[in-house]
Amino acid sequence: MAPMARRVGWVLMTVAGLALAASSVRYFFPSMPGAFPPQAGLYLELRPLLLAHIAGGIVAVLAGPWQFWTAFRIRCLRLHRWTGRAYLVGVATGSVAGLFLAQYAHGGTVTQVGFTGLAMAWAGTSYMAYRSIRGRRIEAHREWMVRSYAVTLAFVFLRLWLPTLGGMGVPFDEAYQTVSWLCWVPNLIVAELYLGAQRGARRAMA
Repeated sequence: MAPMARRVGWVLMTVAGLALAASSVRYFFPSMPGAFPPQAGLYLELRPLLLAHIAGGIVAVLAGPWQFWTAFRIRCLRLHRWTGRAYLVGVATGSVAGLFLAQYAHGGTVTQVGFTGLAMAWAGTSYMAYRSIRGRRIEAHREWMVRSYAVTLAFVFLRLWLPTLGGMGVPFDEAYQTVSWLCWVPNLIVAELYLGAQRGARRAMA
């Protein structure tokens, strides 16, 4: 990927993370103004889990872009490692809480299975990234981090896809069921295509 494209991608990831964090602050207020209406009552009952899920997601989505900034990684290796630890803590907290919350997701079985898969993919890809770096498999670590952050961005894409489908006239319940899968499965497919293209480019240069 060209340097300019990488810079633009990094900026977009960072801005998306900041926008997500800003839009999620409302859940930390006592009355949770603007909370998801169909589940506002349930959110109040499960508030500790909800806040753990949101806080973990915010930490992960904000820490993630710094893991992909090559100059930062080279010049500030210790800080890169601490940022990576913060990312993993965020994912661990958010995914475990998300796994429990998924069982109460609005929309029934389709949505519950979709969000359960999201929580498991988030935890699984991040664990593999951690396991790879502990084994000093740098390239494998980098690839698993790409997959992990692709799943982390599900929180951003959920907020993009839901109004998009609504604007296309899709009934809300149907849109929400669709988005429970659409917000993360295509992300992983794109990540695999990107990683495959990079491997091909490296082989061509060898």
